[in-house]
Amino acid sequence: MQEYTVKPNDTLYLIAKEFDIPLAQLIRANPQIRNPELIRIGQTIVIPNLPEVPDQLGVIESETQSIIDDVYSLDWDSAGRRADDIRTAVNSALPMLQQAEVPNNTIFDLNAAIRSLELNIAQRKAFSAVSQANRITQLLADILDYYNVIIPPNVLRLAYFARQIIINVEQNDWMEAYQNYRRALSVWERLRQELNSEYTEDVSAFDQALSGVNDAIGQKDYIAAINAAMRILQLNDELETDFLQQNA
Repeated sequence: MQEYTVKPNDTLYLIAKEFDIPLAQLIRANPQIRNPELIRIGQTIVIPNLPEVPDQLGVIESETQSIIDDVYSLDWDSAGRRADDIRTAVNSALPMLQQAEVPNNTIFDLNAAIRSLELNIAQRKAFSAVSQANRITQLLADILDYYNVIIPPNVLRLAYFARQIIINVEQNDWMEAYQNYRRALSVWERLRQELNSEYTEDVSAFDQALSGVNDAIGQKDYIAAINAAMRILQLNDELETDFLQQNA
């Protein structure tokens, strides 16, 4: 926890953005501020530390990605068991999500995605099951924004968009594949601003891989597009390893 002195033109929103913390957590840490829209120059603001990531979120991430592999290999029994584990993890983590001020609509969307995933696994609908499993990873990234993380949530968002591109290409939806490429590029541009010189090789590799995705989608080359998106997923794993090593 640290303290900050309000400067001219400051707002709680801008202070939260400067310190990269959720506005709701900043407001909760400063109960002396009766009206969050009114702060004064020279006022002392408490900047809270973000809470540690609950273990259950790691379980959700791991099991969701394994479900995608299970569905592609048509191992529906394993996928069903993993979906049960995800449900258990979310129920267990719920009080901690609420304590961290994770928005109720995000929690609602997560539960809705899990229900849809369970239904699609039960009905053995591969495309829909993979789509909902991947949707859970996107929501998980949104939740991780509220916690003290080593690996930035945007790394998980990149993986989400890479898998969405694969799903789009498999459905021959090249327009949506291109839109997801653009979304991935936007996430990458934000993420690369956080990377120092220690990540030079990662930056170069991601730039090349995203360019390859764009070229393959533009040419509607099924195999090249799948391989390029898979390359993004591989680089994501390598970037996660680098983050862990740099912050060991």
